[in-house]
Amino acid sequence: MTGGEGLKKFAGVAAETGAALLLVLALFWLFILFLFTVFPSGTPIKEMVSESGAASPLSRAGAKRPEAALQSLVRDVRCRRGDSVAWGDASEGMILYNRDAVQTFDRSGATISFAPGDRLAMGSNSMVVVTRLNETLEGGPRSYRVHVEGELRGSFSSAKRVRLEVATAGHLARVVPGVSRFTFTPLGENASSLTVHAGEVQVRGEDRVVRVPARFGVTLRRGVPVGPALPLPAAPRLKNDNLLYRFRLLPPRVRFDWTGAEGAYHFQLSAEPRFRKVVLDSKVNGTGFDAGTLEAGDYYWRVSRVEEGREGLFSRTGRCRLLQQLNPPRLEVDFPPPSVGIGGYRLAGRCQPGSSVYVNGDAAAMAEDGSFSHEIELRSGVNLIRVEAVDQAGNASYASRVVYGKE
Repeated sequence: MTGGEGLKKFAGVAAETGAALLLVLALFWLFILFLFTVFPSGTPIKEMVSESGAASPLSRAGAKRPEAALQSLVRDVRCRRGDSVAWGDASEGMILYNRDAVQTFDRSGATISFAPGDRLAMGSNSMVVVTRLNETLEGGPRSYRVHVEGELRGSFSSAKRVRLEVATAGHLARVVPGVSRFTFTPLGENASSLTVHAGEVQVRGEDRVVRVPARFGVTLRRGVPVGPALPLPAAPRLKNDNLLYRFRLLPPRVRFDWTGAEGAYHFQLSAEPRFRKVVLDSKVNGTGFDAGTLEAGDYYWRVSRVEEGREGLFSRTGRCRLLQQLNPPRLEVDFPPPSVGIGGYRLAGRCQPGSSVYVNGDAAAMAEDGSFSHEIELRSGVNLIRVEAVDQAGNASYASRVVYGKE
C-alpha cells in the first residue's frame, strides 16, 4: 500500500467515526428533550402519579402549596423536600410542603406550625414526614397524616382548622378536632407511648377503635393489638421549688428533689419559664437529679412521672438561681476600747446576712439580719481579737484588734 492510499483510508475511518459520534450526541439530546417534556423539572414521578395511576391534583395544579412552617429550632435540625433524597440544614421560618421531612438530632428540637395555635413540637433524635390528605378540598379544614419516629408533642386550638392523624409504631391515631394536647414518646424501635392531656385521640385497631380521653394514655406496639387506655400518673411534688446556690469561682453541682414512688421520671431544666428551649432533658430513675456544671443565671425546672411509658402531667415549675459572688462580705465589729478590764466581754457586730462569723476560730451566734455576738475572755496583758466572716460563696473578710487587759 502506498502512502497516499493509507492516508485516504485513515481519512475515511475518521469521517465514519465522527459521523457516528454526531449521531450519538443527537440521539442523547433528543432523549433529554423528551424527559423534560414528559417530566417537568422539580416534579417527581411519585407526585405525578397517584396510587390509582392517575395524575394527582397537586401536579395538575402545576405549583406547590405551603402546608406549614418551621419554628423554634434548637441546635441541629435537617429538612428533606418531598421531591428530593438529599437532606439540608433547616432554618427558622422555613416553609414546608407536601411530603417534606424534618429530622432532629441530639439535644435538638423544632416546632412545625400549621396555623396560629396549631403546632407539633419535635423532640431530640426524631423524624417527621407531613403528608396532605385532602389536596382537592378548598376552604375547609386541612387534613394531614404525620409519620413520626421519635418524640412528638401536639397542641391544637378550638378553631378546628386542621385535622390530624399520626402514624407510629404500626398504628394510626386520629386526633379529634378541637382543643387538644398530646405526646408520643418512643419506647424502643417498635413501640411508642401516647398520652393525652387535653381533648381526645382515637387509635384504630383491626376490629375496634380505642378512645384515649384527657389524662389517659395507651401503649402502641407494632403487631400488637391496642390495649385499653389507662389513667396517667399524678404530677410529682417538688421538695424545694426555690433553690439558691452561691459560688465564688466554680459553680457547684445542683441537686433537684421531689416526692413520689421509686421508678421513672422525666426531668427538664430550662433558662426560661415556658421551656421553649430546654437546657437539660433527661429520663431519671428515682426522686432526685444532680445537674452538672451550670453557668451563673436563673433556671426553671419541672418533673413528671412515667409509668409503663405513660407520662403524666408535669409538676409545678420550680426556680433555681446560681449567683456568682466575687466580693468579700461586709463586716463591722464593735471592738472593745484599747484598754479594758479583764474578764468576760460580749463582742458584737454586723455582716452580710447568710454569712458565718468566727471569733478567734469559734463560731459566733448569728441572727437573720446578719448581726452576731460572741462571748470572749480578756486576760491581763495583750489580747489579740481576730474576726472572720465567710459568705456562702466562700469569700472572706477579716478584722482584728489588739486590746490590753488591765486588772
